[in-house]
Amino acid sequence: MRQQEDILQAIQVYLLKVPIVKVAYIFGSQVRKEVFDQYSYHIAIETKNASYKQFQWLCFELTEELEGSEKFDMVHLNMLPNPQLKKRILQEGKLFVQRI
Repeated sequence: MRQQEDILQAIQVYLLKVPIVKVAYIFGSQVRKEVFDQYSYHIAIETKNASYKQFQWLCFELTEELEGSEKFDMVHLNMLPNPQLKKRILQEGKLFVQRI
C-alpha cells in the first residue's frame, strides 16, 4: 500500500489533468487528523458544469488511476443537495486542487 503523501499527490496530479475540475478539497477525518473511517480520503470537487454522468466517470477514472488500492469518497459540490454540508466542507476543508 502506498504512503499517504504519495496517494494524495497521485490524486492531485490526476485531478489537475482533468479539464472539468475547477477546485477540490480534502475534508473530514483526513483534515481533522482523526482515525480514518470507512473511506481513507474524502474529496469534494467543484466542476465546470459537469453532468452527473461525467462526474461518475471522473470517479471511475480516479479509481483506475489508483489501481483500486485506496478507498475514497467523492462529492460533487455543484450538485450537493445539503447546503449545510457544502458550507462545512468549504469552511473546514483543505484546498487541494485549484485550476487558475
